[in-house]
Amino acid sequence: MDSNQQICDVELVPLSLELCEDVYCIAVESLPEHWSLQGVKDVLRYDNNIFCVAREKDSGTIVGFAGIMMIVDEAELLNIAVSPKHRKKGIAQKLIDYVVREAQGRNAVRMLLEVRRSNEAARCLYEKNGFTAFAERKGYYSNPKEDAIIMEKRME
Repeated sequence: MDSNQQICDVELVPLSLELCEDVYCIAVESLPEHWSLQGVKDVLRYDNNIFCVAREKDSGTIVGFAGIMMIVDEAELLNIAVSPKHRKKGIAQKLIDYVVREAQGRNAVRMLLEVRRSNEAARCLYEKNGFTAFAERKGYYSNPKEDAIIMEKRME
């Protein structure tokens, strides 16, 4: 984190229907391939999806989100994004800490994710948090066409 950037004072709250539009807006501005608004709402229908949003304590502004899907004893990081103007403030780290704790609390033995090969910032963040690359998916992303690196974190 840049020494000129301050950690944003955020609280993490569960995703709810009234926050889905804010999450969708962050996804549109942050993720080349993102879910539709209905897709965001659909994650609320399943008990094995755990999504949270980062909300500024003073303004109530939604500045980021993350979500995992539990499948038996594995967690998959489905999405994580922070609004561009709120990046480099420690928010993504808080979101990762949250989803890892949630997965551990549900007895996950590992967490998996896919990340664009070109997304160096995300890959560095994941590596810092104990994720290691173990495979790739050729042409996984289509907007633009790009390979995905599959990473995993073994839970302790």
